This record gives sequence, structure tokens and C-alpha cells, in this order.
Amino acid sequence: MLFADLVLLNGKIITMDAKQSVVQAVAIKFGKFVAVGENADIQKFVGKNTEVIELTGKTVIPGLIDSHGHFMRTGASRELFVDLSEESGIRSISDIQSRLRKKARETPRGEWIFGYQEDDSKLEEKRHPTKWELDEISTEHPIILTTVGGHFWMANSIAFEQADITNKTPDPVGGKFDRDGETGELTGGLHEEAYNLLRPEGSPNPTKEQAFKGAEQILKECASVGLTCIYDLVEKSEIQAAIDLKNTNNLPIRVRMDVTIDLLDEMDKLGIYRGLGDDWLRLCGLKFFFDGAISARTAAVSEPYLDKPDFYGVMATTKELATEILTKAYEKGYRISAHANGDRAIEIYLDIMEELQRKYPRSDPRNRDIHCTVINQKLVKRLEKLEILPTIFGPYAYYHGDKLIPAFGEERLESMFAARSFLDAGIIIAAHSDHPCAPYPPLMAIHALVNRKTKSGKPIGQKQKISVIEALKLYTTHAAYHSFDENLLGSIEVDKLADMVVLGDDILSVPSEQIIDIPIDMTIIDGKTVYIKESY
Repeated sequence: MLFADLVLLNGKIITMDAKQSVVQAVAIKFGKFVAVGENADIQKFVGKNTEVIELTGKTVIPGLIDSHGHFMRTGASRELFVDLSEESGIRSISDIQSRLRKKARETPRGEWIFGYQEDDSKLEEKRHPTKWELDEISTEHPIILTTVGGHFWMANSIAFEQADITNKTPDPVGGKFDRDGETGELTGGLHEEAYNLLRPEGSPNPTKEQAFKGAEQILKECASVGLTCIYDLVEKSEIQAAIDLKNTNNLPIRVRMDVTIDLLDEMDKLGIYRGLGDDWLRLCGLKFFFDGAISARTAAVSEPYLDKPDFYGVMATTKELATEILTKAYEKGYRISAHANGDRAIEIYLDIMEELQRKYPRSDPRNRDIHCTVINQKLVKRLEKLEILPTIFGPYAYYHGDKLIPAFGEERLESMFAARSFLDAGIIIAAHSDHPCAPYPPLMAIHALVNRKTKSGKPIGQKQKISVIEALKLYTTHAAYHSFDENLLGSIEVDKLADMVVLGDDILSVPSEQIIDIPIDMTIIDGKTVYIKESY
């Protein structure tokens, strides 16, 4: 008789298998489920060396998977940037100025100061700081801030001067400078490629030690909220950090990676593409950007923003340039994950991929649309036909919803974060936090997908509400499918990897408004406990 390494008994275990089975117990051996069933079926797997967890009726779900974010880069950024988020105590532009003045006093003259996580909708003024307000912080340090959603920056005068950008500098292809409507003077805002004119070297890169420590810390935090796998956008420093963590047995959770398409040539020279890695760490595809951000209200849309009647968002590229870059990648066999938020951007992406999939056919391509936010039925049908997988913002309707209502209006929000529309079309959608653009706890996202209410309690796109089980699919079985892990992850079934989350309440029976408050009691990966609540 093969005895288990670990057995869980007397629980309510939501397996997320095809039958939506709910069982009492599981047995685990060598990191995989060897039996799933009722207590009597599993008791026989208990030997003298078997660890037994008595669940006393607690609910267990499969390990949760966030299908897109910037986790490891964010972990390292904590060492490099000044936190300007609401969660850190920022409530106004004067708060931003005070915090950055403190940083300026600690920073040698002439060195850059970087702030991140600024959110105009959370400020008393309900707007971004101007370059003149940043000048009040320091005229001896170039200062640049980025928003919670990325894709938009603010800079002071010395930053513009050092880059030789003046009021006469034209907007770059794929970018835009904010200007005074009457005088044309630069006001400090930069969209998309405009940032690269201001700072061609990009944002500062972390040291190897900063990248390692930052990645380790944030991935531990992910485990504490029930995430057992994240799908991360990475550059060189994050790739190295993840490999170093794995090689030293310090990788807290599983990681799937989309590499920035800027590294295509280097990867191609080495013959590296989708599938390199193992169950813990694996490369999946290349990431390309088409347009701006939803939280910053800069996504490329076909109807103007209601609070900016002449503004249709910002494209980060042209169709011609995108076609050239994606063709180069796709003909070499790479899988594409494209940031396409607004309907204008999505349509261009689908036009390009339809042609590429015709010219370079492959079985089971699973190209993805990251965000895929502003949709219509025509786009849904095209996504289904092309078998492109959308992953949508999970927590946004809740976390960012209040600032989206003035920008889009209630009618248009009925076709955004469109979980119901995609599921009804039979599309295998997943969901994500896009952290740091929103908090990463997946139960916040499930709460948002099920309730479709903002933080202040306003209904937002109620036609797109889905059930709790459907929302769980977006973070389990469907998310696993996005990374070609459907035979390993996403459900509690025999021969799958033993990743589970023990909840402090029953997610299927609590009032839906309380889902966000359900505690995470324990997170298990490969049959090993990687997080346990102190009071458990």
C-alpha cells in the first residue's frame, strides 16, 4: 500500500474538475494528488509517517493563478522609487510634494527622483500634479512620477530641459505630451513613447541583490493571499532573479513569464522560446504594447472619453510598426501576449494576428490579449474565431470603478471587463490584477467579478456579473490553460500538482459582498505548506 505524504480530511474541497465535484478529503504523494474523494476513501492512505491536516469543515480551493502582472519588477521597485499610493498615506498633491521633498533632501543634487503609484482619482484635487508643482519640490533634481496604471508620467522642468524637450518639440510616434490648450506650453504630462524621449535609458534597473530580494518578498506576499502561481512580465533582471531564487530553493510560488518583446533578438540568438523551464518556472511568450491604460484613462478607444470630449486615448505604436515587430516574432515561432486595452487597439491587434495566423499556421497557438477591456460583439466574435485568449482585469470594477464612471459612463461600462460576454461566447478567459496597477489579492478580484460594484458601492457594468464558480475558473482552470498548464494546475484531481488554498470561510455560501473579507488560512504548493495564518 502506498501511503501518502499528506492527507487533508473533513473539509469542503471545491475541486474545480469538469463535474464541479465537492469532496471531503485528498491524499498527496510526491507533490501530486494521488486520491480525491470522501473521508472513508482517503483514510486508507494514512500511514505512520503521513502528515494529516484536520480541516474541521473548512473550505479548500485549488491554488489561485494571476494571469498577468508586473510582480517581480514591483518588488524591486520598492527599493528604487518613492511610493505615492493611497495605501501609503497620500491624499493630496501637497502630500506628494512633502514626501518627495524628503527624498530630495536625501538625494545628491542632479540625481533623478522617481515616484510611482500616483493616482489622480485618489487625490483631493482629482488631478495629476503639474510640472510647476513638481518644480516646487526641487529645481536641482529631475523628477518623474508614474501612475498606478503606468503608461502616463509627470515630470518637472529640469527633466524636460535635460532632455532638450521644449514647447516646440512635436509629439513622438506612439506618444503624446500634455500641453496647455491655449498656449501650447508643456504642462508636465507624458503618454507612452513621450517618456522615452524624456528618458531614453528608461527607468533605473535594480541591482542583482535588489531584484532577488524584491522578487522573493513579493512572491511570499502572493502566497499569503492564496496565489500559488503568477504569470509575470519580465526583463533581464526579473529573469535572473527568478532563476536565482529557483536555483537556491527560495522561489516561494510558481512563476510563468512573458518576456518583453524588446529582447526578441537576444532570445532568438539563443534559440529560447515558449516552454523553456519546468513546473516551477517557465517561459511562455513575448509581450507587446498597443495602447494606454484603463486606470489612467488613456486606452485607445473609438468613442471619446466623456470627461475629455476630444480625447480618444493614446496608441503606443502604429499598425505598420506593430505588424513589422509581431511578424518577426511570430514567424520564428514565438507566442504573443499583447497589451490591447481599448477597442481601437484590440481591432488592430486582431487584424495583425488574423494575417499572421494565416501566413504562419500552427496548432493550438494560444496567443493572448492582455486586458481586452473595451469590447463589442464584433470583437468578441473575432476573438473566438481566432482563438485568442483574453485575460481581463479582475479587481478593476471594484478598485478603480469609481473613477471610470465619469470617463466611460454606465452604458459603456456594461461592455468592459466583459467576463459574462466572453464566457457566453465560449472563450476561455482568465483574469489578473496587473499589479501594481491594482492590488493582487485574488479574492478582491473574485469579489469584483461577482458583485460588479465599486469601492463606494455603485453598480458598474452589472450585465457582466458572473457566478462565484465562474470567477474561480478565471483564477484556476482557465488561468492554467493560458500557460499550457491545464494538465498540471487549476483543479484538484489525481495526477495534478498539489496546489491548494484553505479558506477561513466558505466562498460558496457567504454573502457575495463578504468574499473580499474571507481570510486565507493556508497556502499549499506541491503538498508543502508555504503560508499559514498565525492564528490558524
